[in-house]
Amino acid sequence: MSLNTRIKTIDLINSKQSFEFNQSGNLNIKYGCNFTDAKNGIDYHSLSMIENNILTFNMSINFDYQAECGRCLSVDTINSKNARDFSLNLDAENDYELDLESEFIDFEPFISEMIIEKLELNYLCNTSCKGLCPDCGINMNRNNCNHDEKKLKESPFSSLSQLDL
Repeated sequence: MSLNTRIKTIDLINSKQSFEFNQSGNLNIKYGCNFTDAKNGIDYHSLSMIENNILTFNMSINFDYQAECGRCLSVDTINSKNARDFSLNLDAENDYELDLESEFIDFEPFISEMIIEKLELNYLCNTSCKGLCPDCGINMNRNNCNHDEKKLKESPFSSLSQLDL
């Protein structure tokens, strides 16, 4: 089920106290080697209020995402959380296009930003990940091949490996 990120503007404006909004669903985001899709759930909780034409809200999210290792290309599912406070002056220009005259306020840009903040651009499954063999393409973490020794001797830079740096 797609994540509902829209709140009726009239409900938010007419609320004398904080307006609470909880939703669960899926939101497709791709960033680097990371992505969320229909398999990955996102739960978010928002506590919003408009006072003196300033929209303030506290948002917390809990989500799963797929991360592909930059070396061996294995895909792992990772759970992450993020919480953030936003305060936007609706009379002044800001980074988000919010219009109180429209029927809905969409929180998708805020949720997307919070998710992307937590994603690693260069994810590694393990700090000692050996990656893929450049000759045969097998995952060097699971299997061994003898291409490394041959490649090292043929390389014009092989003498550099003997330097003690």
